[in-house]
Amino acid sequence: MNGRIWAYVGTAVGGVASLAANIAHCYVPPAGAPAGWSPEFGAVVSATFWPVALFIAVEILARTVWPAGGWWKLARFGGLLPVALVAAVVSYRHLSGLITYYGEDRLTAIAGPAAVDGLMIMAAAALLASGKHREPAPAGPPAAEPAQPAPALAAVPFTERPRAVNGAIPSGVVR
Repeated sequence: MNGRIWAYVGTAVGGVASLAANIAHCYVPPAGAPAGWSPEFGAVVSATFWPVALFIAVEILARTVWPAGGWWKLARFGGLLPVALVAAVVSYRHLSGLITYYGEDRLTAIAGPAAVDGLMIMAAAALLASGKHREPAPAGPPAAEPAQPAPALAAVPFTERPRAVNGAIPSGVVR
């Protein structure tokens, strides 16, 4: 398989792991929860938002032909960074809390979620790097097509005198 396919596999595996951890963390009962406690429906639904939002933001970044210019870079990365940072923090905390709840040691709870985030970052970067390399669209309205110069007439060297055709000398030829 080529690198782009592995990047999509990494995105899918990281996304599913992140989704599963975020949802599973919702079912961790808070301290002092009564018997039979269950999470609110909205908490479970909102836990899915962070990885999905990050996936959508990366796809928008990777698949859009952005116009050139500083404002477009600001819009592109200024929009992606908050989504990525919030999704990373929330998902990290959910996975870390889940690992702790399952009884893993502190080091695993701290380092484990970084593997999921690292996989997602690597996969997103690979998708960007392996995408179709297109020139950014020009900023502003499309420019008028430049006028094409008329094709140059090929210089034909005169190497012989005009010949008589059927014994007649062409008009305008001086002997």
